[in-house]
Amino acid sequence: MKKLKIGNVELENRYLLGPMAGVTDLPFRLLCKEQGAGLLGMEMVSAKAILYQNKNTEKLMEIHPEEQPVSLQLFGSDPKIMSEMAKMIEELPFQILDINMGCPVPKIVNNHEGSALMKDPAQAEKVLTAMVKAVKKPITVKFRKGFNDQSINAVEFAKMAESCGVAAV
Repeated sequence: MKKLKIGNVELENRYLLGPMAGVTDLPFRLLCKEQGAGLLGMEMVSAKAILYQNKNTEKLMEIHPEEQPVSLQLFGSDPKIMSEMAKMIEELPFQILDINMGCPVPKIVNNHEGSALMKDPAQAEKVLTAMVKAVKKPITVKFRKGFNDQSINAVEFAKMAESCGVAAV
């Protein structure tokens, strides 16, 4: 089986568990690892929740030694907060830091986070550039084909992300 390399992280295979809010908790990730997943995506975590030391956030960032390698996912739209929180958590035992720019949930979008950033590629570029500069671990980004069916810009968005230095989209 072909291996996959994301930045400096070599995965045993190309089977990746994508991050899914309310689904990819620790027990589910361990089951997926048992079934052969090469990379496990965690649920998304708010950079602001880390900043404000939200107690529920600690539980979301729990990583079990048996589930390695893991991709931790952050969301937010403020480059300073995102990069500072990434630096703060970089010592946690995850291998890849994924940035969520695809969540369509209204409370996320209304904060100009998640898929709302697809409507503002300049802001998304600031976030991704800050993230890549802030940490040594590979940065990846999750996004959609566009904010909606009238605004499809995935190819341009991917090229922008690549130019920022992200390791994978």
